[in-house]
Amino acid sequence: MTDNQIEYQLIRSSDLSHEENYERWRIGVSSLFDAVPATEGLDGFRADLASYNLGHFLIGRSSAVAQRFHRSNELVAATGVDHLLIQLYVSGQCAYNADGGLAKGAAGDIVCFDLSRPMRSHTTDMDIVSLILPRAMIRLMPRVIDGLHGARLDGTSTLGILLGEHLMTMAKLAPQLAGPDGKLAADVASVLVSSGLSAAVAAERGTLMDANLQTIQVFIERNLTNPALSTEMIMRQFALSRSALYRLFEPLGGIADYIRERRLKLALLKLASVGTSRGSVAKLAYATGFASENAFSRAFQQYFGLRPSEAIRNAREGIRLKADIGFQESNWMQAWLDKLHAKA
Repeated sequence: MTDNQIEYQLIRSSDLSHEENYERWRIGVSSLFDAVPATEGLDGFRADLASYNLGHFLIGRSSAVAQRFHRSNELVAATGVDHLLIQLYVSGQCAYNADGGLAKGAAGDIVCFDLSRPMRSHTTDMDIVSLILPRAMIRLMPRVIDGLHGARLDGTSTLGILLGEHLMTMAKLAPQLAGPDGKLAADVASVLVSSGLSAAVAAERGTLMDANLQTIQVFIERNLTNPALSTEMIMRQFALSRSALYRLFEPLGGIADYIRERRLKLALLKLASVGTSRGSVAKLAYATGFASENAFSRAFQQYFGLRPSEAIRNAREGIRLKADIGFQESNWMQAWLDKLHAKA
């Protein structure tokens, strides 16, 4: 549905049976998670949702009973999006496993999940504001963004209060944020989210990186698929000596390893897009900036522990899952995520 050119979806538990309510909710969040009630049966199930697509970002508020949520590797491959999900717990609590990192969030806290990675969570009855932003809108260094999966911003901290209040206000004003107002809201949200989550990561995992390093990392991200990307190219672009460039990247394991790692992670996101026909490994190698199929295959197996051909076959399961969860007209969330991806 649209209102002043804003797409929105509403789920009202008061208008539905428990079974209908759960089915609407399950389909609505199926591109994000598999959602299962914490108790057996659907008696007493309740979930309300108001979600808005502002073009540059998605925002919504939901209130629901306790549930278990799971974003599997197969669902990650099936949905194929590279966005961040930021959730403010207005009330309720969650315990979560973000790709191996265990943590808890309480009322007032803000938790971030990277939708290109798996996670599990178990919540109490909850009231949540959820914001989905494309990765490209986060104003942080790529390595810092990689550390945001499962990051928690304390709701009692100054930045936590500021970001929480802003999320609440955006959810309230979402029906009015059409056109330029929506872009402005996205820019403000990007700044606050970046500041708040970088503070959370810095508090938990140490200091952030030098601004010069950030600039070079952004350049690398934008040129990952360019086979000409190299140490020499970066030295020319930033007028740096080889020793100066090496010193900058020494804490990250070296410039060559950093570029290789970023390309391999990009390949992981593209597994389901290259098909399974003969030549798919070569296609994936060249699509991610590797100079040869052999170099790519060796690096991929060394980093991920399996051959790229095996990983591509495994991605079939994700493709089947995409069909199974029915990215049909009723799954409005996937359509929104795909459009958001295109605008990133």
